[in-house]
Amino acid sequence: MKCKIFFMPILLVAISGFFSLKTKAVDLDWTGLYRIEGYRIVNSEVSSSDNKKSYGLHHLILQPKIIASDSIAIYARFDLFNSDSASHSNSQMGQFFGSGINVTEEEKTTSLNDSNVLSDRQKSEKLEITELYMTYTYEHGVFIVGRTPLHFGLGITHNAGKELFDHWFDKRDLVGVKLIMGNFYFLPMWGKVAEGELSQSDDVTDYMIQVEYENPETDLEMGFFYHSREASAAGNDAPKGSSPGEVFGGNTSVDNGQLDIQTTNFYVTRGKQRVQFGLEASLQKGKTGVQSTSGGNTSVSGFAVATELEYRPEKSKYLYGLKVGMASGDNPETDGKYEGYLFDKNYDVAFLMFNHPLGQKDFLRTSLAGSDAGAVPINSADVETISNAIYVSPYINYVWKENWEVQSRLVVGYLSKTPLLGVKVDKELGYELDVELSYSPKKGVMWVTEVGFLFPGEAFKGDGSLSSEFGYGLSTKAAISF
Repeated sequence: MKCKIFFMPILLVAISGFFSLKTKAVDLDWTGLYRIEGYRIVNSEVSSSDNKKSYGLHHLILQPKIIASDSIAIYARFDLFNSDSASHSNSQMGQFFGSGINVTEEEKTTSLNDSNVLSDRQKSEKLEITELYMTYTYEHGVFIVGRTPLHFGLGITHNAGKELFDHWFDKRDLVGVKLIMGNFYFLPMWGKVAEGELSQSDDVTDYMIQVEYENPETDLEMGFFYHSREASAAGNDAPKGSSPGEVFGGNTSVDNGQLDIQTTNFYVTRGKQRVQFGLEASLQKGKTGVQSTSGGNTSVSGFAVATELEYRPEKSKYLYGLKVGMASGDNPETDGKYEGYLFDKNYDVAFLMFNHPLGQKDFLRTSLAGSDAGAVPINSADVETISNAIYVSPYINYVWKENWEVQSRLVVGYLSKTPLLGVKVDKELGYELDVELSYSPKKGVMWVTEVGFLFPGEAFKGDGSLSSEFGYGLSTKAAISF
């Protein structure tokens, strides 16, 4: 499906009335979030070496909103104290405690001005601007232009990272028109992911259509999101492997061809006084442009589904919930085909599992998501995501006393596909028990302490030569929103 013909006429109609507007005195409003986090994770490699990692994070988000007129608003977002690590860049992970003056250990030092062990100060941090967009509200909808957050449904694919402790976000430079018709709205969007030469010979472009239905009387919501991404051969920088069975093929000596991938999502949520239900499904297909060792264009054919259910009995301090879902896995035996699906990194079902890299091999086949599973020691924070897996996650929330809540969660996981080329691997990922205590002394302030106990399954043993040992993690974190 080609969507180009739908976009330009709609966008031109919306823009046509924009320049006739009169402005008034400008109003400025600020919101934001500050958070500080501490983590200690023991034996994330589930090996007998019992390696540990401990780190702290802090991050500040400032979001100004400028009301330029009755119908025009300009939004921005400033992120302060950001990670400069390659695996965490362009995220809202935050800066790790201990940002030294000497960034690279190999760099020759001469004095306290460039030596970590001699300095009495930290490295100055950069301000990053991660959002800047404008909205023009008219009689039948909203015109949107700029770098905007992107979110849909439960957030398994498009997730703006609006939760207090989300470390990732989805943004897009786009132009869109939201047409509102009663309980429906229709939102076509044209996005520019990468602008290379102005001749457009090496651009990466998105064509998106979002349709949603919202009925506040019945608490029913449902939506459809179609996303098509196109890139010319000159602009296609999709990664290539070096041998058969690696993700996206193995012919590194051949230049990439054109990329053309379509992702279709559908979601429905229904809320009543005591029961909440949500479901999102996604289907992905297309061509990556990456040449496989057999000479073909590596194809994409992945799918995912996630369901959420919550039940709160009347006049009860308890809430019962369940998350169940799956993501297809890439089969290493099929060179020239990528059958895996990657959830958005913000969608978590456990503290450790599918969140922090685990094990001594890439059992989830998530290297495309930036996971460094299999590296020893594992040095990244929560860069893992759900892929090649089936999960079941029941949980219970209990209001212990005023402003205090306790959550207990059990997570069970299984592999969808054997992840290692030529090796039969057990599919049991094991289970994890998490306990979380949260305290909110006043509106806008939240403190959370969590401990997770990981009991890894036989899958982590791979071909039988690897270990599958107990691991655990502890975190404490606070967020102040304003």
